[in-house]
Amino acid sequence: MSERPLDTARHIRYWQRCFRTVLPDHYVSNDSIRLTLGFFIVAALDLLSSPSSYSEPPSDPLKASLITLEDRKRLRAWVLSLQHPHGGFCGSPHHVLPEGYTTKWDPKNGIETARDPANANIAATYFALLLLGLLAKDDGSKAFEGVNRIRTLRWLKTLQRDDGSFGELIDENGYIGGGRDMRYCYLAATIRWALGGAEAGEDFDVDGLVAHIRRGQTFDGGMGESSMHESHAGYVYCAVAALSLLDLANPNAAMEPDRYLRAGIPSIPALVHFLACRQFDYFESDADNESEDSDNHPLPDLSTLTLSDTPQLSGFNGRLNKIADTCYTWWVAGTLAMLGQGKIIDRGPARNFMLEKTQHMIGGFGKNVGNPPDIYHGYLGLAALGTLGAQTADGKEPGLGKFDPRLCIGIEASERLAKARQALITPPDDDYNDDDLLEEEERIKKELDWDTIQEEISELQAKYKAGDGRHPLIEMLNWNATNLSKGVKDKA
Repeated sequence: MSERPLDTARHIRYWQRCFRTVLPDHYVSNDSIRLTLGFFIVAALDLLSSPSSYSEPPSDPLKASLITLEDRKRLRAWVLSLQHPHGGFCGSPHHVLPEGYTTKWDPKNGIETARDPANANIAATYFALLLLGLLAKDDGSKAFEGVNRIRTLRWLKTLQRDDGSFGELIDENGYIGGGRDMRYCYLAATIRWALGGAEAGEDFDVDGLVAHIRRGQTFDGGMGESSMHESHAGYVYCAVAALSLLDLANPNAAMEPDRYLRAGIPSIPALVHFLACRQFDYFESDADNESEDSDNHPLPDLSTLTLSDTPQLSGFNGRLNKIADTCYTWWVAGTLAMLGQGKIIDRGPARNFMLEKTQHMIGGFGKNVGNPPDIYHGYLGLAALGTLGAQTADGKEPGLGKFDPRLCIGIEASERLAKARQALITPPDDDYNDDDLLEEEERIKKELDWDTIQEEISELQAKYKAGDGRHPLIEMLNWNATNLSKGVKDKA
């Protein structure tokens, strides 16, 4: 029997409304994470129109994309405008302050430092880098042009604590804010991979991070926020994805496959068992029963169950005794896909549950059954379908592009990010044409009237040595200012 198709046209309309119009008023309180909202919207449009989303790959992927070339240029400039001058990105334009409020002089160390370090945060930096990959044109090798790589990597190192965990931000007193949970571990590992932290010589304590993640596994096989906390499927994903990205950046990966994954998860079989137990049958609640417990966890009639029963609908929860939630289909399926265990969950009932129960009539997905759609669950619903689609013969959900569970974006966008990373870590080509260099040098000297400048420098040096005049550097600064303006007027 053929399965119910995903109504991609409905979802495209939903995401285009989110992209082109004003969001509903309940998003006003989320202005501080405007960059995050932008990521989900752009990533959804990319997934719905990437080359692999078509039955036949388009001849011109940029023209076939729902994100126009003009929008890519405009949004790229907007993302880069959120970059903090001392490293990292801010989550909203309202956190970007004028330079006079972002920078101060540290007389003790003789350097400029951030006056408002708390405005840059690790989540915004993660989403900014991924957005630049999503918006890149061509092969993506120029996606990170304009990103202050070294300052961002140095800023990232300041967010790591002595126990190996990462925080969200650092304040003006050097205090690392935010919890110690696995989300920040994943964000840090992604930023390190994308910008080539190890290759730049600006690496954080990788072994400390792995040790912190390792302490998070609980008695039931799951991963908690950190040591001694309750297991949670979302934290499991973040822990596994962080370790997977550390492995992806490992230069000795061929000799040490899954080195960090095996070091960071004490028992992978127990972890897989915990994830498999997150899927459960969904039963319609009794409309006449007003019991909250019954409504949240409707129970089947045990007298009618048989071993041959095949579930028609099944959802996922993140913790024991929680109701089915759209996003946990993604957190569980994405993690199992990274572990190579995607087929242990039942795709058909999981897909049916989302399309019949949490997919909304206007497009998008809601959190729970009957909920209106929202940007977060709308995107993770597509991510779940894209990941589950890898189990099919075509390796994809019809109408969606192929998906990379490690970065939670489409495979083509992931490849562009990999190209951008490669461009950063590849040494420049030393095989220059000397004749071309000499020709360019002569052109610049002619444009600057280099011989005249050299004569003036010699005169200033002679005056200074004779005690008649100020230091040549001071004179040259004045000369640059006055002569530059004079040169401009002369040309005009």
